[in-house]
Amino acid sequence: MPSHLTTILPGLCRWTSSVKGPQQPVNSYILRTGRRTVLIDPAADLSPEAVGGPVGDILVTHLQRENAAGCANFPGARVHVPEGDEYLAEGAEPYSRIVTPWPPPWEWETRGDYRGHLAGAPNERPPEMPIALAEPLRAGRRVVGCRVLATPGHGKHAVTLLADVEGKRIAFCGDLVCGDGRLWNWFDSEWDYGLQRGPRSLAASAARLARAKPDLLCPAHGPVVRRPAAALAKLRERLQAVLRDDAGAWAAPPFPEKDSPADGFREVLPCLHQWRTGNCNVIVSKSGRGLMVDDGLCYWQPLPERAQFHRAVITEMKRALGIERIEVVIPSHYHGDHTENIPELVEMDGARVVCLDTVAGPIEHPERYRVTCLLPWYGTAHDAITVDRRVEDGQRIRWREFDLEIFHLGGQTDYHLGVNVTIGGVRTLFVGDSMGGTTAACEPPLCYNAGEPEDGGWPYGIERMIERRPDLLVCGHGIVVAGPMPLLLRKRAAWKRRMRQFRALSFRKSLRLFFSPFLERSRKG
Repeated sequence: MPSHLTTILPGLCRWTSSVKGPQQPVNSYILRTGRRTVLIDPAADLSPEAVGGPVGDILVTHLQRENAAGCANFPGARVHVPEGDEYLAEGAEPYSRIVTPWPPPWEWETRGDYRGHLAGAPNERPPEMPIALAEPLRAGRRVVGCRVLATPGHGKHAVTLLADVEGKRIAFCGDLVCGDGRLWNWFDSEWDYGLQRGPRSLAASAARLARAKPDLLCPAHGPVVRRPAAALAKLRERLQAVLRDDAGAWAAPPFPEKDSPADGFREVLPCLHQWRTGNCNVIVSKSGRGLMVDDGLCYWQPLPERAQFHRAVITEMKRALGIERIEVVIPSHYHGDHTENIPELVEMDGARVVCLDTVAGPIEHPERYRVTCLLPWYGTAHDAITVDRRVEDGQRIRWREFDLEIFHLGGQTDYHLGVNVTIGGVRTLFVGDSMGGTTAACEPPLCYNAGEPEDGGWPYGIERMIERRPDLLVCGHGIVVAGPMPLLLRKRAAWKRRMRQFRALSFRKSLRLFFSPFLERSRKG
């Protein structure tokens, strides 16, 4: 698409960028009042020649690289960004140092909503080079004739700029809405690792903007919206559909509890035991050797105490179950709460780490990935784990008397494997965190887990489980589901409904563009 300039009203023009990329094209707006020219969200290819005169001020509705790249073309202009986004204007290099480890008290609810990252995954797109800033855009203030309205959602500090042009109230609304009540993408509203405060803030912002009664919406992507009230109402309706709480969704019967001889474990099957409060499952062979799926006890105490606790738990577990040594450990996925203790297990017992080739990348080389919950983010004693044996999707390996299929599962993250093995005649699937609970409710998409739903996320994982028709699911965080097929079939139906709702919300036909900030990745990393 060639760049072009379109007149919306006398004194108001739209520049549609011809820059290529997944977040393109961008709409920039040129607002002229008397002798003053103001730019809003300048794209990389918006030039002084296209504007046709000097520019006094640039207003940025939310600071992402694509809608501020043109600031560099107007060195004399005063640049205003939303209050709270100033740190992004320092540029890409300072931003690269912004990730900090998970701070105590290590509660689940604190994994997200950090400045510049989500559970260790950088989730902003700052400009490459620093931008000198004028006064910030503060809600309730007026800047060069525009009233600033706080409309967070697609960005934590996003604003809408309200201006009166030719007797009409114009709302420059960034990525708040696109087209007839849809969204440009979902991942820019993922702030807090599944708690969904971003999309809920977006719905509230749509209501707030509707109360301002604009006559036209000028978004950063897509066409000018000429029926704002209808578009904003439709957006709220579609958001409410995908955010609807599935309270009362069908739930699997609770798994019958049986204490294991090992303290802190439950006996799932006579030769299968699960740590109740974290991620550690052990299969015991007839010869008294052990195989583990995951080794993360989730004992969130200072580092020395974690190590001491893990060694004590494993030593007692081996004694109680008659295990001579743990020979093999298979990490279901790369998250630190499933892998933290593996290096100690290797040191204690010389265990060999076996992993799917598509999962091994972020475990061995976390510095190459931008996904959430990598091992270094947990502030552990180890930043990476060496994989001793990589296997391909669907490959079967023999360990003692057990025949195990290791396959690409997806689910909570695309970098997730499943282990399919028959234990005492019971078809058993180890599924880590690819099952978010024991109800048929849909889990929130986790975009920064590289978890685009149909391409590797939750519904994709459900299909992989159904294909194997298990008798037993052994999940992460102390969850076991017996006879899981009714749950899996209901969950599949729920996800089919939810994906129809997401398609209604997405402005673009490609749901991968809608959900995934990692279009450059390949499955094998």
